Amino acid sequence: MSNNPRLDSEIPTNRQPPRGFELKDIITDNENFRQILACLPLYARSDLPVLRTGEPGTGKERVARAICALYPQRHPCQLINCAALTESLAGSELFGHLRGAFTDARSNRPGKFRQAHGGTLFLDEVGDLPLSIQAKLLRAVEQGEIEPVGGDEPVQVDVRLVAATNQDLPYLIAQGRFRQDLYDRLAVLEIHLPPLRERGGDIVLLARHFAHETAWQLGRRLPVRFTERALRRLAGYGWPGNVRELKNVVTRAVLLNTNGLIRDYDIRFTSHPSRVGELIRQPANAASPARPSRGRLEELLDEEGGNISALSRRLRVCTKTIYRWLRANHIDLMRIRGAAEGCIVALGISGD
Repeated sequence: MSNNPRLDSEIPTNRQPPRGFELKDIITDNENFRQILACLPLYARSDLPVLRTGEPGTGKERVARAICALYPQRHPCQLINCAALTESLAGSELFGHLRGAFTDARSNRPGKFRQAHGGTLFLDEVGDLPLSIQAKLLRAVEQGEIEPVGGDEPVQVDVRLVAATNQDLPYLIAQGRFRQDLYDRLAVLEIHLPPLRERGGDIVLLARHFAHETAWQLGRRLPVRFTERALRRLAGYGWPGNVRELKNVVTRAVLLNTNGLIRDYDIRFTSHPSRVGELIRQPANAASPARPSRGRLEELLDEEGGNISALSRRLRVCTKTIYRWLRANHIDLMRIRGAAEGCIVALGISGD
C-alpha cells in the first residue's frame, strides 16, 4: 500500500486557469450566492440606489464593478473610499470646491459627483462618513443637486449611487452615528453578501481556482495538488477575512511549495480571532485603543501588504481609526502598498 497522502485532483498549469460559475470574476457554486448574482443584471439596468453590505473581503467592490460593467451605457463609474476621508476633506472630494474656498484651493475642483455625472458613483465604506457630510449626501440623493465648497449656487447632477459598508448600519443609526433617512434612501435595492464560511463548497472551489491561477502566473509546469488533510484544514477554518484571506493563504502555499504538493502544514493562517465573525462593539465609555508607535504601525502595514481592512481585523479597531493613526504619524500608505506590490511583481505574481 502506498504511503503517499491522498491527493486532490491535479490542476493543470499549461493554460489559463478555468473558472466555475462567474459574473465578472465572481466565482461560486453556492445557490444563495448564485441567486444574488442573478439579480445583478436587473439592478444594473435600474437607476435606483444599491446598498451592499457584508464583511470585509466578501467581494463588495467586485459586485459594484460588475454593476457598472453590466450597464456600460451609463458611464463613467467613479469610486471613492469614504473611510479615508476626514470631515474637512470629504466635502471637497465628493462635491468639489471653488478656487479660493480655503488656503490650498488654487483652482476649481469638480469632485466625484461631478466626475460621475451621467454615470455611477461607488461609495465604499459609506458608514464611515461624518454626519455633516451625510446631510449633504442626502440632498444629493433626494434632489440631485450638490453645492461645492465655497459655492453658494447648487449644481444639478445625474448620478446613480452604489454604496457599500461592512458596518451594521442599523446599529450605527441607533447610536446616532448614521442618518435613518439616508439609510432609507440608499437601501432601495439592498444586497447582503454572505461570508465565505456560509458558502459551503466555495472554500474548496476557490482554493483550487487560486492555486491554479497562482501556479499559472508563476509559470509552473507541475500540477498543483492538495492533500485531503489540506482541504479539510481549509474547509474547517472560519475565514474572518473571507475570500481575500483565502486567496492570500493559497497564494503563499503555492509560492513556497515548488513541487506543487500542498499539505496541511503548508496552510498558514495569519489571524486568530477568538470568535469568528463576531461583531465586536465597544461601549460608548470604553477607552480608545492604544495607538501603536510609528515604527510598529509601519511594520504591521508591511505584514498586511498595506491592507487596511486586514489590519483593522487584526487590531480589532475600525478602519477609520487606522487612517487617523496614519495621518497623525504622517505615514505614506501608498509607499507601503507600492513596496508590497513591488515584492509581488519581483516574485512573478500579478496583482488582483
